[in-house]
Amino acid sequence: MLVRRIRIRRRLLRAVLWLPRGVTRLRLSPRLRAASGFAISLLVHTALLVVLGLLLVWQEMQGAHGITVLPFVEDIGPEPFVEELCIQTIALPTDALGAAARDAAETQLPNAPNIPAPSPHLLAGPGLPEPAAGPQRFTAYDLLAASDVPGGGGFEGRTTSARARLVGQRGGTPASEDAVARGLAWLAAHQRSDGSWRFDHRDSACGGLCRDPGTVGSTTAATGLALLPFLGAGEIGEGCQYQRVVDDGLYYLCSRLLITPLGGDLQEGTMYAQGIAAIALCEAYAMSRDESLRAPAQLAIDFICRAQHEAGGWRYFPGQPGDTTVLGWQLMALKSARLAGLDVPSDVFTRVGQFLDSVQREEGAVYGYQKPDKAPVPTAVGLLGRMYLGWPREDSRLARGVGYLDRLGPSRTDMYFNYYATQVLHHYEGSGWDAWNAALRDRLIATQSRRGHEHGSWHFHDEHGKSGGRLYTTAMCVMILEVYYRHMPLYGRRAVQEDL
Repeated sequence: MLVRRIRIRRRLLRAVLWLPRGVTRLRLSPRLRAASGFAISLLVHTALLVVLGLLLVWQEMQGAHGITVLPFVEDIGPEPFVEELCIQTIALPTDALGAAARDAAETQLPNAPNIPAPSPHLLAGPGLPEPAAGPQRFTAYDLLAASDVPGGGGFEGRTTSARARLVGQRGGTPASEDAVARGLAWLAAHQRSDGSWRFDHRDSACGGLCRDPGTVGSTTAATGLALLPFLGAGEIGEGCQYQRVVDDGLYYLCSRLLITPLGGDLQEGTMYAQGIAAIALCEAYAMSRDESLRAPAQLAIDFICRAQHEAGGWRYFPGQPGDTTVLGWQLMALKSARLAGLDVPSDVFTRVGQFLDSVQREEGAVYGYQKPDKAPVPTAVGLLGRMYLGWPREDSRLARGVGYLDRLGPSRTDMYFNYYATQVLHHYEGSGWDAWNAALRDRLIATQSRRGHEHGSWHFHDEHGKSGGRLYTTAMCVMILEVYYRHMPLYGRRAVQEDL
């Protein structure tokens, strides 16, 4: 036993003093043996004090940037201490808000640490309302009355009865609904134990059995994107097949919310994630009326509004001059917030219109990425944005833009383009919808994987599929196949009333 202790002390001595291995291979006298324990203890405690001092200096330096950090769940102890959690917000001058938010985004770790199994009690505490007893199942007419948004576009088609009718009336088939069910099953199987999803799906129950992992590190983007197909299918509340999957995913998003001077930060490095996660929270609140979701959803929307560039756009970090693709996700989040009855300043929408003006060509029939141009994806996003902002269906610019997308036809690999363009054509309800829908619907049904653990998923080789991987592609494909009921047509209010 004495020999073992001496060996341990030698290792500690080498580790603390960074000595070569041979230096501590010494024959120790009895007196040195007696003193070695004291010496090593003194050295270790001295080293710890130095490290603690450096940490305090580092924390003071971080505080100078005005970044508010919400502790991870691991840091706040067991449930009895959750109610004592206090979020400290450091005041910043107005002109420093953009820089502080950018610093916060750039210092996010690409892969967030794991969070223990979800508990609804975590949502209680300062700044957040007490959780309701449970989600309340919404009704279509209640949601129509609550939204107070003209022109349709709501979530009322997601009820079980409305969904069944709309599939047949608007171009879906039993085979497309079967593909949706298989896609949801694949997504559920790749949720992690903490309620999240990762674009690199291998470190989940999958265990590396599925190919084509993504490379994007934002867990809030992956989790929000994976939740949207479940919400699109009406999967929230008591009695739903995926109730636990959705509840755990929403809990994870709420637990990742950072309280900053701009609002609730869900970026984890990119405003794409902020928009996608905010859409999920807003849709979940609108559909469930679960009051524990209201504050996180509103905070996420506040962040989007305050992160908008003065010229009306958004890009990778708050306050950066915008691009059309990032703007699309933020605008959909703002639309979902309005449908949920949350607060969105009207001037935010005004500035969105100004940004779209700055990248349009042909008077607004087509759009570019950051400057006036005629490009497929920006045009699809821009036209959907114009619809949300109130362009009437009779507007000739809208008709020309829809005609441009119709002539391009669905992409064989780019689901990002297909996702936005399909919404535009569905909302427009023009003569080209039937052919577009049949071609894309049947291709997605035919290309859905039936291979082993990949069964129910999709992956196409394009720039978005490479970074987002199989998780991104599957979520996008499922949402495309849910288009018949996921959002009601913006120009089909009378048809909506008749369908319900």
